[in-house]
Amino acid sequence: MIELSLPESWMLTLRWGLLLGPVCLALVMVRLRHLSHRTQVAGLFAFLYGVAMVFVSHSFAVWVGWWSYGWDALMVNNLPADIILGGAVLFGPGLYFSFPKTRPLMICLPIIIGLHGTIFSSLEPLVFAGPYWFFGVLFVFATAHLPAIYLAKWTEADTHLPLRCALLAIMTGGMIFVVLPSLIMQAMGGAWDIFGKPSWLIGLALFMLLITSLIGVSANQTLCLQGRGTPIPLDPTKRLVTTGLYAYVSNPMQLSAALGWVVLGLFLQNVWIMAASLMAWIFVQGMVRWHHRNDLLKRFPTGWPEYKVHVPEWLPRWRPWTKARAVLTLSAASQSHKWIASCLGEATSLDIRWSDDRNARYENPDNVYGFTGTRAIAAAVGHVNFAYALLGQAWLLLTVPWAYLFDRALRRET
Repeated sequence: MIELSLPESWMLTLRWGLLLGPVCLALVMVRLRHLSHRTQVAGLFAFLYGVAMVFVSHSFAVWVGWWSYGWDALMVNNLPADIILGGAVLFGPGLYFSFPKTRPLMICLPIIIGLHGTIFSSLEPLVFAGPYWFFGVLFVFATAHLPAIYLAKWTEADTHLPLRCALLAIMTGGMIFVVLPSLIMQAMGGAWDIFGKPSWLIGLALFMLLITSLIGVSANQTLCLQGRGTPIPLDPTKRLVTTGLYAYVSNPMQLSAALGWVVLGLFLQNVWIMAASLMAWIFVQGMVRWHHRNDLLKRFPTGWPEYKVHVPEWLPRWRPWTKARAVLTLSAASQSHKWIASCLGEATSLDIRWSDDRNARYENPDNVYGFTGTRAIAAAVGHVNFAYALLGQAWLLLTVPWAYLFDRALRRET
């Protein structure tokens, strides 16, 4: 460990350098490398992920006491905004554009050991290192910096779609539930007074946020599985998605964000966070809706016009709208499958067939990804009503990732 004693003016210069240096590096790389559109999108995704997760991970580090920051200028949630942005640029487009062929761990490891490991505890008053600060550094790199570079790498190569969608979902959640509320409270007043609330209120708020998040995250999963793309328009789906929660509402992710801000605003007793949901609706109606409709009409001229007529944008239908009939194949020898069939009596556009196979199967002509076992039943209950669909999507969110990871592990062994 190198012990330094630098003047405060040098620390202030270093603070601005941590923002301007990465920005200049990224701009120079863009100028020199003549990046393709796909590469630029990859860098943008890495930056946005970095903004969200650097903010979240550093907020957690400050909360547990791994370190704290000095000065009061340009601070948001006790974090220097310039350093957060600089870190997002550096460990996103900056380093990825500079070393596109290098493994992300090999990019970050020298910085972890060479910079943080030697002088981090000597940067007062820029940062005051606390106990176990190095564990905090590893936590930030594992949750924010490394995934950001991997996201850029996978986006440019158009590979690892499920992992990309998972990282984009984490990025969106960090933006919606942490970054934007913090900015609102910084500007309009308020604080993250969470543990000062009654335990029953904390539990109720968490439950409601879980429900609202389920709407958005399950929609993200459906776009990945059935649309073969991401929820971000710069890396869109290759197919029109009309199943899952999209059979009930055409803007499930925007609806999820708006409801989440209402719940969070009520919990924190902050009317300005609640007002963000209204601003989101105005933004979607005035800007996103126009672009969204024109983009989908251009890419899916035969399916989108009919879909938008039957499926509302904000208020979900109670019963799903489906164009094709799905098939759920159940075991004729299974009593539990017979009970499931009786529960699905009100399902629309769902045919139930029987076979000697004890494993349930779900097939939908509007999907490219079928389901088996309990996942097939979860997909089938989405044909009943919106409440059942939420339960089914919750089970798919839990089980589909495990099946994906298990399949990847098997392929590596073979």
